[in-house]
Amino acid sequence: MSTNVCSFSWKHYREILEVGKNAGYKFLLFNEIKDKTPEKYCLLRHDIDFTPEKAIEFGRIESELGIRSTYFYQVTAWTYNTQERSCSEAIQALNSMGHQIALHFDATWWEGISVEELADVCTYEKDMLARMTDIDISDIVSFHNPHTYADKVINKMLAGIHHAYEPKYFSDIKYLSDSQGWYEGCMCKLFESKKYPRIQLLTHPYIWSENPQTDFIEDMATFINTRRDQLTEYMIKTHPVCKKNQDRLRSLLK
Repeated sequence: MSTNVCSFSWKHYREILEVGKNAGYKFLLFNEIKDKTPEKYCLLRHDIDFTPEKAIEFGRIESELGIRSTYFYQVTAWTYNTQERSCSEAIQALNSMGHQIALHFDATWWEGISVEELADVCTYEKDMLARMTDIDISDIVSFHNPHTYADKVINKMLAGIHHAYEPKYFSDIKYLSDSQGWYEGCMCKLFESKKYPRIQLLTHPYIWSENPQTDFIEDMATFINTRRDQLTEYMIKTHPVCKKNQDRLRSLLK
């Protein structure tokens, strides 16, 4: 039985994958799901909603364990710019490790979009991501906040799109996510129990860190404060008025 201390730390992420491997799970990419698949497998999916550079640590851990996974990036994110240096370097690093890069599509950016239009718009954004990164982008798409348009995509086959919520990746197997904490207990325990032989496991790297807090809201506050500090330093560095008045700026942000 596992004696690991469960947390959202990078150390424990490694332990989770090690438990999965020891339990006989094969970690596959989405396009590796064929008619004949292993008895136990896990599709590793990472949706990048914030802090894109954090994905590098996930990629390193997986690479060291001989695992490949898929990292889904937005091109319309409010919280990062795919062409920003830190994000671009993260994507290139993940690609060089052998991981797949794919599109994380936010339909709310395209207000009023119909099901019939999804394929064309997803193709447009995938092509944009390919041009931005100069790498091959996976055919699979993950939808951001799919509950906002669940009737259109969840358990649906969509013409011209392969996506992470179609039946063979979702309802035909077990879907698990860290988005609101583990809702069936930590993944290390689920892997160890072998309760679900076929799994799609979604994680969000922004939730994980080297030394996570025990409280999720504290973690989110730390993340928000860190991003605020980064933006503050950027403005002081690049804007002459902010640089001249940096002491006042910092005092107003306390």
